Amino acid sequence: MVTIKQKVQQGFGLVELMISVTLGLVLSMAVIQVFVASNSSSTLQQSLAQVQENARFAMRILGEEIRMSGYMGCTSIGTVVVNNIALPASAVDFSLATAFVGQNDLEDGNALGAVEGTDAIQVKRASNNFIRLDGTTTADDTHLNISANTVGFVKDDFVLVSDCLNADVFRITNTPASTGATTLVHASGSLNTSGTLGKKYGLDAEVFGFETKNYFVRDTGRDTPSGNPIYGLYVQQTIAGSGGTMSAATELVEGIENMQITYGIDVNGDRSVDQYTNAVANWANVLSVRVSLQMLGSDENVVGTTGSATAQSVVDVDGNVLANNDGRLRQVFTNVFAIRNKVP
Repeated sequence: MVTIKQKVQQGFGLVELMISVTLGLVLSMAVIQVFVASNSSSTLQQSLAQVQENARFAMRILGEEIRMSGYMGCTSIGTVVVNNIALPASAVDFSLATAFVGQNDLEDGNALGAVEGTDAIQVKRASNNFIRLDGTTTADDTHLNISANTVGFVKDDFVLVSDCLNADVFRITNTPASTGATTLVHASGSLNTSGTLGKKYGLDAEVFGFETKNYFVRDTGRDTPSGNPIYGLYVQQTIAGSGGTMSAATELVEGIENMQITYGIDVNGDRSVDQYTNAVANWANVLSVRVSLQMLGSDENVVGTTGSATAQSVVDVDGNVLANNDGRLRQVFTNVFAIRNKVP
């Protein structure tokens, strides 16, 4: 009789089990590393996209306003002397020397509430929209007739009227109708030094809102999860419909840590830029503006901090390496904008 021996299943040995566990750990670590790397890369790309998009938006706004400094319809501010009867005269001073001005390295506690050490700019210009006169006016009339209040004028607003040869700035002393034909009264008193404009304006004249806008960097009052402040670009403005009052600061875009400005100066009177500087003696000689924005993302620990092996190295406009203590992505963007109403 032949006896058949059957093999009994004994399972894994200790050595085999340890090898299996080790291989499993190695594979798990590899998967985790791939996931972490992918997540870090995604977060970095999101921060980069945010920084670039915010920079594009901020530069577009600043560029449009800088180019339009001194705009007054169909002519250049350099060829027309503006007659100003509006009060206060200092708020409406409109000339080559005041259409665009800047403030360098603002101090702590400045009037704008801007971040210490940043720069700010102020633009004066006519509004994009305008209204045609309805009928003519004599120089000693105390009002202008307009066909429709499409600009949205209200009492106390600053107004600029121009016919490409002359221009006047005044304040509205009545309450214009919001629809249909109406009248803009500029009587003398607390709002105007006189009720008389500089000339008789005909049907070819255009009526604009007179705008004053300040752009600066301010703390938004919001913080990152780790408590780091979030800064942004702000505007304060006096425009049509504001009643001649400067608005509260309005946030335009976040993620702007610093704004530094240098100015293209014409030093020999040939109406071309000879040098860039942040020390301006006569703002009438400023023909272009170089804007540098120091942008940062909102996500922390995206890049290495200062002193680490993976530290991000970003140089500011002065050539200094920026300190990074929060791991947020930083980039510096620079653009140059010509003041169209001052260049040939």
